[in-house]
Amino acid sequence: MKAEDATIGAIRGLLSEKLLVEVDSPEADLLKAGILDSLALIQLLVHLEERFGVKIALDELEIEDLRSISSIAQMVEQQRAIQGAARVPRNTVLPVNR
Repeated sequence: MKAEDATIGAIRGLLSEKLLVEVDSPEADLLKAGILDSLALIQLLVHLEERFGVKIALDELEIEDLRSISSIAQMVEQQRAIQGAARVPRNTVLPVNR
């Protein structure tokens, strides 16, 4: 599984768990369909920052970055690469070697 596929799954989970929104396709236009409004977008950004350990600067965001789950995943992966954040999502149990 590619990192972006895992990110897509995690974003779908965030939308479902935190915003109570189900999205059928990662390519669905979340804005055009009215799934995300301005308040939901801000809530999603907060959850993305918490989950993936990245800081998303509002002044650098483009509306196209938030149009679909796939575009959100690409943006998150780019921010992780730029910021050097760990690729392991929060709340993931890691094995401990003793």
